[in-house]
Amino acid sequence: MNRLAPTLLCSLLVTACSAEVAIDSDPISTAIPVNSILEPTYAEVAIDLPADTQDLAVLVKEVTATLTVVNPSNVFTLNASACLSLTGTATPDQPNFYTPRNLPPYYADCQNLMSANYGPNTRTDTTIPSSETFLKAVRQPRIWFIVSNTISNANPGPGGLPLEIRLENAVLHVLVEKNFSGLEGALGITGL
Repeated sequence: MNRLAPTLLCSLLVTACSAEVAIDSDPISTAIPVNSILEPTYAEVAIDLPADTQDLAVLVKEVTATLTVVNPSNVFTLNASACLSLTGTATPDQPNFYTPRNLPPYYADCQNLMSANYGPNTRTDTTIPSSETFLKAVRQPRIWFIVSNTISNANPGPGGLPLEIRLENAVLHVLVEKNFSGLEGALGITGL
């Protein structure tokens, strides 16, 4: 009877437990150039999600993204914005670039994630909070961010180039919960 008690207790604990697991995508970096002063330039960047996030046996609790936005220009303030798309044509090693005249049709369905001005010669750590679209996106093998970039202000002086916004070390953070309720058969009295 003494040997049965720990086994029964372990079985009860496992059936009532679940574990939260944090999964991160590989970091990516890209630069979005300013090709025109009068209109924004758009870059579509693809991120492949880890296979663990596509497991139907997990509950996706939260999805966030972190990145550093860098404006290397000493002269120009740049306005950058980003939206999330569940459709795209870019690959992780090959972003696509657009202007307002040739935006893809799926751009209208993107969810806006951020929009801000980035002053000259700045590095800004940015966190994009969890959202319903992020939660839907995480079960996809690949998602796309469409980022725009344009000049919003200029200061006098040298050092205006390069004229681009750099997105450095963009990482998607996924918090999932795995339920162990199916393990009682393996650890229960008849499973030993």
